[in-house]
Amino acid sequence: MTPSLRTEDLTIRFGGHVAVNAVSCDFRPGELTVIVGPNGAGKTTYFNLISGQLPATSGRVIKDGTDITSLAPSARARHGIGRAFQLTNLFPQLSVLENIRLAVQAQSGDGWRVFTAARTLTGLTAKAERYLEAAKLTRVAHQPAAALPHGDQRKLEVALLMAMEPDIYMFDEPTAGMSLDHTPDVLDLIADLKKDQSKTILLVEHKMDVVRALADRIIVLHNGELLADGAPSEVMSSQIVRDVYLGKSEEPA
Repeated sequence: MTPSLRTEDLTIRFGGHVAVNAVSCDFRPGELTVIVGPNGAGKTTYFNLISGQLPATSGRVIKDGTDITSLAPSARARHGIGRAFQLTNLFPQLSVLENIRLAVQAQSGDGWRVFTAARTLTGLTAKAERYLEAAKLTRVAHQPAAALPHGDQRKLEVALLMAMEPDIYMFDEPTAGMSLDHTPDVLDLIADLKKDQSKTILLVEHKMDVVRALADRIIVLHNGELLADGAPSEVMSSQIVRDVYLGKSEEPA
Protein backbone atom coordinates (compact mmCIF):
# COMPACT_ATOMS: atom_id res chain seq x y z
CA MET A 1 0.00 0.00 0.00
CA THR A 2 1.25 3.48 -0.86
CA PRO A 3 2.31 5.45 2.22
CA SER A 4 0.08 8.36 3.21
CA LEU A 5 3.01 9.90 5.06
CA ARG A 6 6.75 9.43 4.77
CA THR A 7 9.79 10.88 6.46
CA GLU A 8 13.10 10.61 4.62
CA ASP A 9 16.33 11.04 6.63
CA LEU A 10 14.52 13.55 8.82
CA THR A 11 17.04 15.36 11.02
CA ILE A 12 17.19 18.31 13.38
CA ARG A 13 20.19 19.71 15.21
CA PHE A 14 20.21 22.14 18.11
CA GLY A 15 23.75 23.44 18.12
CA GLY A 16 25.93 20.37 18.48
CA HIS A 17 23.07 18.14 19.65
CA VAL A 18 21.30 15.95 17.09
CA ALA A 19 17.79 15.50 18.51
CA VAL A 20 16.44 13.48 15.57
CA ASN A 21 18.97 11.76 13.36
CA ALA A 22 18.11 10.68 9.80
CA VAL A 23 14.81 8.97 10.66
CA SER A 24 13.12 7.38 7.65
CA CYS A 25 9.64 5.87 8.09
CA ASP A 26 6.54 5.15 6.03
CA PHE A 27 3.05 5.40 7.54
CA ARG A 28 0.04 3.87 5.79
CA PRO A 29 -3.75 4.27 5.86
CA GLY A 30 -5.55 1.97 8.25
CA GLU A 31 -2.53 1.65 10.52
CA LEU A 32 -2.00 2.92 14.05
CA THR A 33 1.68 3.36 14.82
CA VAL A 34 2.82 3.94 18.38
CA ILE A 35 6.13 5.74 18.82
CA VAL A 36 7.91 4.79 22.02
CA GLY A 37 11.29 5.37 23.59
CA PRO A 38 12.92 6.55 26.82
CA ASN A 39 12.79 10.18 27.93
CA GLY A 40 14.83 12.35 25.58
CA ALA A 41 14.62 9.83 22.75
CA GLY A 42 13.27 12.43 20.31
CA LYS A 43 9.64 11.28 20.11
CA THR A 44 7.93 14.66 20.51
CA THR A 45 10.63 16.38 18.46
CA TYR A 46 9.95 13.92 15.63
CA PHE A 47 6.24 14.77 15.94
CA ASN A 48 7.06 18.47 15.80
CA LEU A 49 9.06 17.95 12.61
CA ILE A 50 6.17 16.10 10.96
CA SER A 51 3.51 18.64 11.95
CA GLY A 52 5.74 21.64 11.22
CA GLN A 53 6.25 23.10 14.70
CA LEU A 54 10.00 22.70 14.13
CA PRO A 55 11.93 23.18 10.87
CA ALA A 56 14.06 20.24 9.80
CA THR A 57 17.81 20.71 9.51
CA SER A 58 17.76 18.17 6.69
CA GLY A 59 15.57 15.44 5.27
CA ARG A 60 12.00 15.55 4.00
CA VAL A 61 8.37 15.08 5.05
CA ILE A 62 6.18 13.74 2.24
CA LYS A 63 2.37 13.59 2.35
CA ASP A 64 0.66 11.58 -0.40
CA GLY A 65 3.68 12.04 -2.64
CA THR A 66 3.95 15.81 -2.08
CA ASP A 67 6.99 17.28 -0.34
CA ILE A 68 5.60 19.42 2.50
CA THR A 69 8.89 19.96 4.35
CA SER A 70 8.89 23.72 3.81
CA LEU A 71 5.23 24.26 4.72
CA ALA A 72 4.01 25.96 7.90
CA PRO A 73 1.86 23.99 10.37
CA SER A 74 -1.34 25.63 9.08
CA ALA A 75 -0.52 24.64 5.50
CA ARG A 76 0.25 21.07 6.59
CA ALA A 77 -3.13 20.99 8.33
CA ARG A 78 -4.76 21.93 5.04
CA HIS A 79 -2.93 18.97 3.50
CA GLY A 80 -4.64 16.70 6.04
CA ILE A 81 -2.14 16.46 8.89
CA GLY A 82 -3.99 16.92 12.16
CA ARG A 83 -2.40 17.26 15.55
CA ALA A 84 -4.44 17.51 18.74
CA PHE A 85 -5.27 21.11 19.63
CA GLN A 86 -4.10 22.74 22.82
CA LEU A 87 -7.00 24.53 24.48
CA THR A 88 -4.86 27.57 25.31
CA ASN A 89 -4.50 28.17 21.57
CA LEU A 90 -8.25 28.27 21.03
CA PHE A 91 -11.05 30.03 22.91
CA PRO A 92 -11.07 28.91 26.55
CA GLN A 93 -13.90 31.28 27.51
CA LEU A 94 -16.21 30.03 24.77
CA SER A 95 -18.35 26.98 25.36
CA VAL A 96 -17.32 23.48 24.39
CA LEU A 97 -19.93 23.49 21.62
CA GLU A 98 -18.74 26.86 20.29
CA ASN A 99 -15.14 25.62 20.17
CA ILE A 100 -16.10 22.57 18.16
CA ARG A 101 -18.37 24.61 15.89
CA LEU A 102 -15.45 26.91 15.09
CA ALA A 103 -13.35 23.90 14.14
CA VAL A 104 -16.17 22.67 11.90
CA GLN A 105 -16.34 26.12 10.30
CA ALA A 106 -12.62 26.13 9.64
CA GLN A 107 -12.77 22.68 8.05
CA SER A 108 -15.67 23.76 5.85
CA GLY A 109 -13.70 26.75 4.57
CA ASP A 110 -16.12 29.15 6.20
CA GLY A 111 -13.46 30.72 8.41
CA TRP A 112 -13.24 31.27 12.16
CA ARG A 113 -16.24 33.63 12.33
CA VAL A 114 -16.92 34.08 16.03
CA PHE A 115 -19.48 36.87 15.67
CA THR A 116 -21.99 35.26 13.33
CA ALA A 117 -25.72 34.99 14.01
CA ALA A 118 -26.43 31.55 15.43
CA ARG A 119 -29.45 31.07 13.16
CA THR A 120 -27.13 31.07 10.12
CA LEU A 121 -25.01 28.29 11.58
CA THR A 122 -27.64 25.60 12.07
CA GLY A 123 -25.91 23.04 9.87
CA LEU A 124 -22.52 23.67 11.41
CA THR A 125 -23.96 23.42 14.90
CA ALA A 126 -25.66 20.10 14.11
CA LYS A 127 -22.37 18.71 12.84
CA ALA A 128 -20.54 19.99 15.92
CA GLU A 129 -23.13 18.30 18.13
CA ARG A 130 -22.36 14.96 16.45
CA TYR A 131 -18.69 15.33 17.42
CA LEU A 132 -19.78 16.29 20.93
CA GLU A 133 -21.80 13.10 21.16
CA ALA A 134 -18.96 10.97 19.80
CA ALA A 135 -16.62 12.42 22.44
CA LYS A 136 -19.22 11.95 25.20
CA LEU A 137 -19.20 15.70 25.91
CA THR A 138 -22.87 16.52 25.33
CA ARG A 139 -23.44 17.01 29.07
CA VAL A 140 -20.85 19.83 29.16
CA ALA A 141 -21.70 21.37 25.78
CA HIS A 142 -22.49 24.79 27.20
CA GLN A 143 -19.72 25.03 29.77
CA PRO A 144 -16.66 27.22 29.06
CA ALA A 145 -13.80 25.09 27.76
CA ALA A 146 -11.52 26.49 30.47
CA ALA A 147 -13.86 25.17 33.19
CA LEU A 148 -13.61 21.53 32.12
CA PRO A 149 -11.79 19.00 34.28
CA HIS A 150 -8.58 17.69 32.74
CA GLY A 151 -10.12 14.47 31.44
CA ASP A 152 -12.83 16.33 29.55
CA GLN A 153 -10.26 18.77 28.18
CA ARG A 154 -8.37 15.88 26.63
CA LYS A 155 -11.60 14.54 25.13
CA LEU A 156 -12.31 17.99 23.73
CA GLU A 157 -8.87 18.02 22.09
CA VAL A 158 -9.76 14.76 20.33
CA ALA A 159 -13.18 16.07 19.31
CA LEU A 160 -11.62 19.23 17.86
CA LEU A 161 -9.18 17.16 15.88
CA MET A 162 -11.99 14.94 14.58
CA ALA A 163 -13.93 18.06 13.51
CA MET A 164 -11.03 19.07 11.26
CA GLU A 165 -11.35 15.69 9.46
CA PRO A 166 -7.64 15.12 8.77
CA ASP A 167 -6.16 12.13 6.95
CA ILE A 168 -3.35 11.87 9.49
CA TYR A 169 -4.15 11.91 13.21
CA MET A 170 -1.27 12.70 15.58
CA PHE A 171 -1.65 12.22 19.33
CA ASP A 172 1.15 13.04 21.78
CA GLU A 173 0.51 11.10 25.01
CA PRO A 174 -3.28 11.60 24.85
CA THR A 175 -3.88 10.11 28.30
CA ALA A 176 -1.15 12.06 30.12
CA GLY A 177 -2.37 13.35 33.47
CA MET A 178 -5.73 11.65 33.16
CA SER A 179 -7.38 9.66 35.93
CA LEU A 180 -8.04 5.97 35.46
CA ASP A 181 -11.76 6.78 35.20
CA HIS A 182 -11.31 9.10 32.19
CA THR A 183 -8.57 7.26 30.31
CA PRO A 184 -10.89 4.66 28.69
CA ASP A 185 -13.03 7.40 27.10
CA VAL A 186 -10.08 8.83 25.15
CA LEU A 187 -8.79 5.39 24.23
CA ASP A 188 -12.26 4.42 22.98
CA LEU A 189 -12.31 7.54 20.78
CA ILE A 190 -8.98 6.62 19.25
CA ALA A 191 -10.06 3.00 18.83
CA ASP A 192 -13.13 4.23 16.95
CA LEU A 193 -10.92 6.32 14.66
CA LYS A 194 -8.93 3.17 13.88
CA LYS A 195 -12.02 1.63 12.29
CA ASP A 196 -11.75 4.09 9.38
CA GLN A 197 -9.23 2.40 7.11
CA SER A 198 -8.63 5.62 5.19
CA LYS A 199 -7.02 7.27 8.23
CA THR A 200 -3.44 7.05 9.46
CA ILE A 201 -2.84 7.40 13.20
CA LEU A 202 0.44 8.22 14.94
CA LEU A 203 0.60 8.03 18.70
CA VAL A 204 3.41 8.94 21.10
CA GLU A 205 2.86 6.97 24.29
CA HIS A 206 4.83 5.58 27.22
CA LYS A 207 2.09 3.61 28.99
CA MET A 208 2.62 0.06 27.87
CA ASP A 209 -0.99 -0.98 28.51
CA VAL A 210 -2.10 1.72 26.04
CA VAL A 211 0.52 0.57 23.54
CA ARG A 212 -0.63 -3.04 23.78
CA ALA A 213 -4.29 -2.07 23.44
CA LEU A 214 -3.98 0.12 20.34
CA ALA A 215 -0.81 -0.52 18.36
CA ASP A 216 -0.77 -2.17 14.95
CA ARG A 217 2.90 -1.28 14.74
CA ILE A 218 5.56 0.10 17.06
CA ILE A 219 8.59 2.19 16.24
CA VAL A 220 11.24 2.81 18.87
CA LEU A 221 13.41 5.92 18.99
CA HIS A 222 16.59 6.09 21.05
CA ASN A 223 18.95 9.06 21.13
CA GLY A 224 17.08 10.47 18.14
CA GLU A 225 17.62 7.39 15.99
CA LEU A 226 15.24 4.70 14.78
CA LEU A 227 16.06 1.64 16.89
CA ALA A 228 13.24 -0.74 15.90
CA ASP A 229 10.19 -0.86 13.67
CA GLY A 230 7.69 -3.68 13.41
CA ALA A 231 4.72 -5.57 14.79
CA PRO A 232 4.14 -5.10 18.54
CA SER A 233 5.01 -8.68 19.45
CA GLU A 234 8.22 -8.52 17.43
CA VAL A 235 9.36 -5.18 18.81
CA MET A 236 8.39 -5.87 22.42
CA SER A 237 10.29 -9.15 22.42
CA SER A 238 13.44 -7.65 20.91
CA GLN A 239 16.33 -7.89 23.36
CA ILE A 240 17.81 -4.54 22.37
CA VAL A 241 14.45 -2.82 22.86
CA ARG A 242 13.96 -4.47 26.23
CA ASP A 243 17.43 -3.38 27.30
CA VAL A 244 17.10 0.19 26.11
CA TYR A 245 13.43 0.95 26.77
CA LEU A 246 11.58 -1.65 28.77
CA GLY A 247 14.41 -2.60 31.08
CA LYS A 248 16.18 -5.94 31.27
CA SER A 249 13.74 -7.35 33.80
CA GLU A 250 10.67 -6.72 31.64
CA GLU A 251 9.07 -9.80 30.20
CA PRO A 252 8.22 -9.74 26.48
CA ALA A 253 4.60 -9.05 25.58
